[in-house]
Amino acid sequence: MSTNPSASPRTAFRRFSVAMGFGSTSKAEVKPESSASAAATPSSIAKYLVDSKAAFLKDAEAAGNEKKWTVVLGNEAGDLDSVASSIAYAWFLSEVEKKPAVPLIQIARDDFVLRAENVYALGLAGIHNPSDELLTTSDIEGKPSFPSSSFFLVDQNRLASQFTGTVIGIIDHHQDEGLYKDTCTVREIVLCGSCSSLVSLALPPQMPAELATLLLTAIVIDTGGFKVGGKATDEDRQGTKLIPLTTLSEPTDVPFAPDALHEVAFIKKLNKDLQHRKSDLSHLGGWDLLRRDYKEYTHSLPWMEGQPTIKVGLATVPVALKVWGKKGKLEKDSVAWMKHRGLTVLGVLTTFTDEKKKKEKDKKGKKDDVKGKGKDKGKGDHKREMAWIILQPEGENAPTIDVPALASRLWAGLEESKELSPQPHKKFNLKKNGKLPSNAKGKVYNQGNASATRKVVAPLVKTILEGAPAASPPSAETEPQKEAATAKL
Repeated sequence: MSTNPSASPRTAFRRFSVAMGFGSTSKAEVKPESSASAAATPSSIAKYLVDSKAAFLKDAEAAGNEKKWTVVLGNEAGDLDSVASSIAYAWFLSEVEKKPAVPLIQIARDDFVLRAENVYALGLAGIHNPSDELLTTSDIEGKPSFPSSSFFLVDQNRLASQFTGTVIGIIDHHQDEGLYKDTCTVREIVLCGSCSSLVSLALPPQMPAELATLLLTAIVIDTGGFKVGGKATDEDRQGTKLIPLTTLSEPTDVPFAPDALHEVAFIKKLNKDLQHRKSDLSHLGGWDLLRRDYKEYTHSLPWMEGQPTIKVGLATVPVALKVWGKKGKLEKDSVAWMKHRGLTVLGVLTTFTDEKKKKEKDKKGKKDDVKGKGKDKGKGDHKREMAWIILQPEGENAPTIDVPALASRLWAGLEESKELSPQPHKKFNLKKNGKLPSNAKGKVYNQGNASATRKVVAPLVKTILEGAPAASPPSAETEPQKEAATAKL
């Protein structure tokens, strides 16, 4: 954890009290399956979003406003945690601190369809037309100026290269990259399940019911409903403060004890509804799956001739490769996405449940029930895969990359990682498939440690690519076992 103690949100915002009257809006009778009449009622948060977006875009038409606005920026994956965190903290800056602020959602206006769980959660918070009510990248494209040089980062702690300005604050739950310590007045970086948990701790003791609802949905989906033994930490369990404020809870929803949140009836239902919407991706093809939960990084290669700087993309895909990537589709969609984004490296990180193993465990569980044992029932078999492609980027100003050397270094670094425990994927030999461009390299792994997420992969890749020159890195082209596992994205 890295913080600025004098400006920690948990300390700085304790001065707010219930007496201030924030969140005086009475609870709407909105349940996870909200009625049509409730869905037609705009929330106070929706009004704030519409008004701030309109004012921001008006100022974007004229120069000289760059010091007026603070843009609250979640990461480019556009997941519910980033959306909720950016909306909540922008509201706080505007309505409590009285500083003009607006949340910028880093997706295109038409991309809300990629995340049904986001649309559902926003609807519970009275935000029923997110593509119109929220500021997106589509809204700022082609503007003569960007009316802000001040950024507050949530759910990330590095400002993307396309933005220029000063980072004045950070609330994040990823690994601390140690940046902006001299410019941040708030710097709260804590490893926990959900950034929305940290944001909720930074807000007043009371807040609008719709905002509490939105933050809670993000915490619930990120922690699997506060699953015991899961991602939830003490910071996440302090989400109990949100429950009485939301539009979802009822007096019968007890207990609210932090260690018993997973047993609360409406949290169980909310988690089930959110996870169902998140997992139903049957309408999406490979291109959409890659861009649905995507993050991009810039890394320098000090060990390569010319010390080039490259772009690396990591796409988290909650569907097994065999479902959408067979017969060369993995390579085709991935290369198309890489060219679109100007990437040198793309990592596709899948996460899914092996339904065959799940059924086997369920069947075994039923048998064990007869014997008084039911340990394996319903657990399923969570799996992860990693597919990697390295490609010489195109374009007049694109750096020249030694693709074989970069591939050897990346493969060696990944395979040495005990945190990932990768094993060659037997069903995706990309070299054998012959579907990649001749100058590309690729490899696919089954990830032995299924609990290691992109939060583990991203810093590992940074270390591999930016570290000191590797001592005689093994070549994927000369080691028979590794060659057999070459699986291009």
